[in-house]
Amino acid sequence: MFDYEELKNQLKAEIRAELESELESEQDVKIREDEDTRQKQSNKQINYNILTQKQYQGQNSKQKTESEAESDAESDSTNVTVNAAENVAKNKAKQENEAIVKAESDKKPKYF
Repeated sequence: MFDYEELKNQLKAEIRAELESELESEQDVKIREDEDTRQKQSNKQINYNILTQKQYQGQNSKQKTESEAESDAESDSTNVTVNAAENVAKNKAKQENEAIVKAESDKKPKYF
């Protein structure tokens, strides 16, 4: 009536085909998961690099701002010192000139 060997072989073939298709789909899922994982890792690295670069640029601009402020302060203090020295020299020269003019006016005979 029934050929048990044929049914057995048919069941084996069906089970084998189903297991192979499941295995292929699992491998596809693993491959996709691996690709997703690699992509996520790559994105993390890119984000880290961007943040590092922004931080570096921020530090450089902060350092530039600080060094510019220090340079400005130094040049301001240098300018103040130079201006003060110039003012002292001008005042001294002015006093010397006034003293010379006064001395010359004292030497001239005054006729009335």
